[in-house]
Amino acid sequence: MRGIEAVIHIYGEIKEGAFAAETLRKTYSEIVPKDRVLAATLMYCTLRRLSLWKHLMMRYCKRDTRELDSITADALLVGIAGIVELRYFAIPVLINGIVQAIKKQGNERDTALVNAVLHTVADEAGAYLDELKMSSALRDQALYWGVPGWAAAQWAKDLSIAEAKKLVYSNGMKTYLSLRLSNGTDREAFLKEYRSTGRKAWASSFLESSIRTPENPYPVNLIGYREGKITPQSESSMLVGEVLCNKIKEGPLLDMCCGRGVKTGQIASIMPKLQIEAWDLSEPRIKAAQLEMKRLKVEDRINFKVGNALTLNPDITPKAILLDAPCTGSGTWGRHPESKWYCTPEMLTEAAELQVELLKRAVSLIAAEGVIVYSTCSLFKEENEKVVASVMAEHPELIEIPLVKKNRFITKGRPYGTVIWPGLPWVDGFYMVILSKRK
Repeated sequence: MRGIEAVIHIYGEIKEGAFAAETLRKTYSEIVPKDRVLAATLMYCTLRRLSLWKHLMMRYCKRDTRELDSITADALLVGIAGIVELRYFAIPVLINGIVQAIKKQGNERDTALVNAVLHTVADEAGAYLDELKMSSALRDQALYWGVPGWAAAQWAKDLSIAEAKKLVYSNGMKTYLSLRLSNGTDREAFLKEYRSTGRKAWASSFLESSIRTPENPYPVNLIGYREGKITPQSESSMLVGEVLCNKIKEGPLLDMCCGRGVKTGQIASIMPKLQIEAWDLSEPRIKAAQLEMKRLKVEDRINFKVGNALTLNPDITPKAILLDAPCTGSGTWGRHPESKWYCTPEMLTEAAELQVELLKRAVSLIAAEGVIVYSTCSLFKEENEKVVASVMAEHPELIEIPLVKKNRFITKGRPYGTVIWPGLPWVDGFYMVILSKRK
């Protein structure tokens, strides 16, 4: 499968609810090797500013876009994204690739339309895009950088218009891979080994356990991955795990919503004597987490359970709890751009309601003088400060343990917790708060 054809195929699956990274991973072996980088790049270009591409398609297509064949519409979106974003790629070659892809799908009757629209975008859209980019209106900035309008408005309400514009702009930033080094892996030695493969990387200035890369290579193909030396993880996410390990004195630890076990494995690596119980609602995620623990060689100390964290009971009363709560993921929209197009204001409200219940459950389970770390990869106050404030109002036995500011991207939450802002390609938006339960 050629790269452009693969992107149209992958985008079709994402529309049905699939995740970009997983779909790309499944399709990877079917893509012509020389086209794999193009496919990954073009796929994320398409998703990152999808609302803008739809806007341009409606603006420059002479037919009602609602009446277009699904493959034709998808091909137009991918083509428009490529024309605007892939400045190194020859436009005639790109357009021909799009046309050939829809021909292969049996949509030959639409080739003239696709060809005409893409050439029009290439010739005429530049000035209009410059107008949007230079506009002072938050609405135009959200459209240009690819953020749902309701989300931009919510950030303006939570913070300020100026801060909302900064967050909108950060969503247009390309993200790159950071790698967490497992406990016992020497950073300088690994960097030397990693660079010997011809790839670029350097030490993070944010965390001692992280290295940064200027690309997004397929993790399985990286040196040290299969041996458990490294794990792809954003530096914001790494910080949550490190903070928890620095704040707890003993276990057991309960990871209430472990997902695929990224933070679970991190904590197990940092604290080799800590007993961990990990829960998740999804059996496939638990199975993925179990495989991750085997890769990291820490599976013997972790007891996994499938079920609802609101009703499950731990085997032993935990003295530490990590509640990395399900959320809108708004802080990681730059890294997982498909997520923002699924998200709605109603989902934000539902997420916040669930988060309150989960945090209350954590309070009921934690031992006296135990530590709870509540975190989300969201930048909405409704999922962060407001959740914590609601629970603390009901539980006067809770006190916040402050986190010392250690980076310009870290600020104090208002009134509770700590916010990590997405200011670098390796740093996602995160929120966390450290709570202790008094006797």
